[in-house]
Amino acid sequence: MKILPCLLALAAALPLSAFSECIVAGRLADAQWAPRFSGVQLLGAHGQVVASADKKLVSAVSQVRLARPALLSKCDGNNALANGDNEPAGKKEPVPSLAAGVFDVEAVTYPKLRTGGELVELRVRVPAGKVVVSAIN
Repeated sequence: MKILPCLLALAAALPLSAFSECIVAGRLADAQWAPRFSGVQLLGAHGQVVASADKKLVSAVSQVRLARPALLSKCDGNNALANGDNEPAGKKEPVPSLAAGVFDVEAVTYPKLRTGGELVELRVRVPAGKVVVSAIN
């Protein structure tokens, strides 16, 4: 299934609405950011930057500030990520991304990685007009 056409159709059908999607803020391993993605700033309830790798602080973020577009992804929650080892490499295509800006965070989850550590996944409220298309090289 192609995600891009579905998201673009949803954005076109709901021009004044918002929907929820996920972005990845980085990877935690041994209570350390490994790495925290550049261009992604976590914000607390009063707008303060949360740079700590402490899960209690990270879980309490209420907003995210993006300096550049961030890829939208399927929300995996706290489940293990799908294993694609036996899948052929896909064709590189433009993908839906969340434009730069400040967005409300609805939830923070930590999908486990097979190689150790876990991702920091943010379920964000996406205004329909803030979905852009990014090319992956």
